Amino acid sequence: MFGPDPIDWFDPSPYGALAFYGHIAIGILALSMAFTAFASRKGSLLHRRAGLVYMAACAVVCVTSVAMLIEVIIPPLAMAVFTCIYAIGGAYLALQDDTARVRFGEKALCALEVVALGLFCTMAVPAIMQGLIPIYAPFVIAIIPLILLAGDVHWFKNQDKRKQLRTARHLSRMIWGFVVVIRAPLVELAAGGYLPMIQMLFVIGPIAAGVAMVWYFQRKYGGSPFGKRA
Repeated sequence: MFGPDPIDWFDPSPYGALAFYGHIAIGILALSMAFTAFASRKGSLLHRRAGLVYMAACAVVCVTSVAMLIEVIIPPLAMAVFTCIYAIGGAYLALQDDTARVRFGEKALCALEVVALGLFCTMAVPAIMQGLIPIYAPFVIAIIPLILLAGDVHWFKNQDKRKQLRTARHLSRMIWGFVVVIRAPLVELAAGGYLPMIQMLFVIGPIAAGVAMVWYFQRKYGGSPFGKRA
């Protein structure tokens, strides 16, 4: 199955009820904490606590996603799980002290995403060849991982500027993690008939919103969209 699995609020099958409803509940918590973090003053106690709860909630969402994906493999959603872990993990590590362990964690997350993206492509290409999905569909899914991987190239090439770049990196990773978390349910809800079936609106729209958010927040707090100033 390559497309979304339409949500039925009253029938979680083939998934376990705990994983299904727990996934939805924690996902709502994650999104509410993301909005709280974005709206609060950066560096404030509320911002830090909301951000930590958001990260923890995303971790639980990923665990419940894996539990459901074991029942039904949906490559785009599996890619979203890996990308969420990659983005949120990178956002957390960006603010940590520069140690060998932190650098290893960043490289491990990058390697994990590369492997996940490679596996996704091996499933996407046959689906294209069989006419199950349009040729552009995998790129739409892969664009966020590719943006994040490009960011890693810049980050790893400028390790001597970690202090200047860390705020911009943290902001961008948190934003792209948010985009991944919010795009998945939008696509599922549209597939289930709960939202207008305007696929490009819910697939491309969050990416456009992510670009705008990165530009706005990094201009305001990170110095520039590329974090070149402290």
